[in-house]
Amino acid sequence: MPRRIQPHSQAQSREPALPGRVPFGLARGPGHRIELMFALRQGGVLAVSHELGEPVTAESLDRFCSELREAVAAGKDWVDFADGWSDTGQRAYLNLAEVVGFTARPAR
Repeated sequence: MPRRIQPHSQAQSREPALPGRVPFGLARGPGHRIELMFALRQGGVLAVSHELGEPVTAESLDRFCSELREAVAAGKDWVDFADGWSDTGQRAYLNLAEVVGFTARPAR
């Protein structure tokens, strides 16, 4: 009789996580980073993260997005985004005149 193999994701040998322990890299409190996805005029997209400097709440995210919408509408500035969370030194520079839209959400 052939032995039935369970898919890895449904294996029952996995131990449940201990209460109170948080996996490496995850935080329980509100984060300070947001993820942005910019749609560009020429059809491309650019994904960046931004350190907000305060806990991300509905109000702080709305305030940041309204300021960014005004800057995009003016379309005269260059903005830069740095990846300070992992200290990779990665930077993204964006000409706001090339942006047609964006999405924003709290980073996970």
